[in-house]
Amino acid sequence: MKATLNRSVAVLGTGSYLPDRLISNEVLEGLLTNFDSERSGDFGTWVDRVTQIHERRYVDEQTAGDLGAIAAKRALEMAGVKATELDMILFASFTGASSVPGDHVLLAREIGADATPSITITAACAGSVIGMAMAYGMLSSGMMKRILVVGTETISPVLDYADPLTTILFGDGAGAAVLGVVPESNGGILPPMLGHDFNFENITMPNINIPFLSQEREPKRDGRPRAVEQGYLKMIGGPSVLRNAVNTMSGCVRDVLGYDKFDDPALKDTLAQVRLVPHQANGRIVDGLIKKLGTSPKRTVKTLYRAGNISAASSMIALDHAFRVGNVKATTDPDTGRILKLEDVHDPIEKGELVVMPTIAAGYLYGAFGFVHPG
Repeated sequence: MKATLNRSVAVLGTGSYLPDRLISNEVLEGLLTNFDSERSGDFGTWVDRVTQIHERRYVDEQTAGDLGAIAAKRALEMAGVKATELDMILFASFTGASSVPGDHVLLAREIGADATPSITITAACAGSVIGMAMAYGMLSSGMMKRILVVGTETISPVLDYADPLTTILFGDGAGAAVLGVVPESNGGILPPMLGHDFNFENITMPNINIPFLSQEREPKRDGRPRAVEQGYLKMIGGPSVLRNAVNTMSGCVRDVLGYDKFDDPALKDTLAQVRLVPHQANGRIVDGLIKKLGTSPKRTVKTLYRAGNISAASSMIALDHAFRVGNVKATTDPDTGRILKLEDVHDPIEKGELVVMPTIAAGYLYGAFGFVHPG
């Protein structure tokens, strides 16, 4: 690894939370109004094959702040840090239920950090990685000593159920991490890398239109819900999104490790030791990233089977699962691609392991965060 670790800062603890309401592919099919079964075949098999997402969770009455508070408490407990010891809370979400003062303030009060400054980061899927990068800068400067980063989303209220290609991907949930200044340690954090390459032909949500839980969709004349373009999440671009995600995230991994070329033998040696925790966009993107980097599927965390894509929360949820459990294994039908069984693989991140978290989001916003687990 050519990049230099800053051993005075570390990831101290993680936490996550998924709401109770489980939405299997079979349940989701009943919510959709525009699925072409004649063209795509069995819905559940189709979703498993094209996304590897077998189920996801939806909220009932909870807000993004509610989910984030639970994940935050779990991260603080793992880190051994009291809420009153936090110097900053960075709250990554585009689906908060409150714009002023914001879910971040309500979360701070809920966890007992009433006077702690906090801000919201609206960077979609890249939000939590951008938050961790910001935390790294604040901690490295000596300005602060303990920072909580939360990624949390309630995406189900802003899904258009007449748009199956988008709806099959997303769920609700939250993840969190506590970062802090430490004595020179066996751990450390790599200088993060962030980037931005805007293109209209990708994932968009043109207007925030806060998704209040009581919000009703105005019916069309034919009785179907009206997909208000500025109110509901849309994905466009198709294969170009997948290709760009793989190429961009692989470049982020290379850059954060300090290499210029993919064919550098030293990079290949480093990648063999990396625990890869990518944004959980969909299974084909993660598989493409594994192939592009030449990394091991066993060392690449995949939680999307059970959680789907939860935008800013995805990276944090995957990281927490990797810390506490390890990975998730899917057994599939070799002929159809249908997922037959999901099971946890006990292989948690160990002390001294190098972890890299690449991400890409609407915009395109992208980046990577790398660190060594201090144990």
